[in-house]
Amino acid sequence: MVDYTAAEIVDILLILGEAQGVYREAARLYAARYPDRQHPNDARIRTLKLRAQQGKLRRIRRRRDYGDFDIRVLTVLACIYLNPHVSSRDIERYTGIPQRTVIRILHSRNYHPYHITLTQALTPNDLLNRVQFCQWAMNMIAQDPNFFFYVLFSDEATFKNTGELNRHNCHYWSDVNPHWYRQVDNQHRWSLNVWCGIVNGYLIGPYFFEGNVDRFALLDFLINNFPELMENVDFQTRLRMWFQLDGAAPHYAVIVRNYLNVLFPNRWIGRGGPVAWPARSPDLTSPDFYLWGYLKNVVYQEQPTDRENMKDRIRNACRAIPRQVLLNTVHEFQRRVAACLQVNGGNFEQLL
Repeated sequence: MVDYTAAEIVDILLILGEAQGVYREAARLYAARYPDRQHPNDARIRTLKLRAQQGKLRRIRRRRDYGDFDIRVLTVLACIYLNPHVSSRDIERYTGIPQRTVIRILHSRNYHPYHITLTQALTPNDLLNRVQFCQWAMNMIAQDPNFFFYVLFSDEATFKNTGELNRHNCHYWSDVNPHWYRQVDNQHRWSLNVWCGIVNGYLIGPYFFEGNVDRFALLDFLINNFPELMENVDFQTRLRMWFQLDGAAPHYAVIVRNYLNVLFPNRWIGRGGPVAWPARSPDLTSPDFYLWGYLKNVVYQEQPTDRENMKDRIRNACRAIPRQVLLNTVHEFQRRVAACLQVNGGNFEQLL
């Protein structure tokens, strides 16, 4: 429940007088006159008036004390000890202690409901490859702290018209429930395959593939479209640049690797390349750990109407990213490399 300062309550009561005691009209006038404040509804104004009449300008919160020898405390802690995954509802079902009391007891003992983090399944060989790559990365950073600013981290992603978004990032502020919803049309599905890269604070792309991304489509992109996308990148960056791509099948194709050996001789990172990229390591690439999640949350805030509409949204979202944010992904990459080494190549995102 929201508390109001004494000064705010005075203003609310003055406006209530202006509204001739009509609580709903007072709520409307208060919201219009003080748009930057928290706005009480008519029921809250009625409560505040009664509190003011009783001389209680601040709501007093009662703190319930649960002693160490309270049988309820011992019972709840025993349930948690036996099964850390047990829910408060299950504890209520097993013990008869009300769920709210269970939650208060756990909070009083500084217990928190930590959520699961999904991580990539790794094999023992994956761990070894990740350690080798991270050791190489740390060695390059020791020789040149700015080395990874000049590595172009690249990736492809699929955007579906039925795509999911993080609903926690979508808000509709209102004093009444607007019953905001979105229809999902699963009968008419389509998708876009998008390529993007990040190097030295530049976002390269987006480039939209027509159809699936196979070795021929990827090679055609590298030959005919990639040079044009790099035109706005400064000459010094292009001169020093390395190219990174993961181990997807089109990336490992002989024709693609041969072309990269010509375009970036001994300066590319990937499966079968001069520097091997460790398999199953999306936690180390800026498109995966930052870009795609950000773009999809922006693009899917409203359902795209057609392919061109989705393309425009992706382009606009890419243009809106500040360069400093893209530069910060390099520092985040270096932090993740160090974290990966600390866990001997294992999953580390749950520790960040």
